[in-house]
Amino acid sequence: MKITLEEIGKFPAWWYMGAMPAYEIYFRCDDCKREHTIHMKIHLTEGPDRKQSVAEFFAGRSMPPQVSSLQGHNAFCLKTGRRFKLDKDEQILLVPPSAINLPPRQPQFNS
Repeated sequence: MKITLEEIGKFPAWWYMGAMPAYEIYFRCDDCKREHTIHMKIHLTEGPDRKQSVAEFFAGRSMPPQVSSLQGHNAFCLKTGRRFKLDKDEQILLVPPSAINLPPRQPQFNS
């Protein structure tokens, strides 16, 4: 299949770059009211362009199996040290690669 330059803008970037975006999985912790990563990524052909809960993004649509499999996954609160299972789609968050803000690196000085 040949695609013209005008047509390429109609497709998501992953399509012509040969890779699907990997979404980080975070959860909203009921204990400390913060968001934590579960150190897991999933690939989706269509995902949110900002941080969104699974319930919000897939409202009225069926969920892909890799998203459905997140329910029941173990999560760990870094503040309280408590472990629990993810059981609500509202607490599971999809975070696109562009939405992850890394802290600025601090320069290392040798003394």
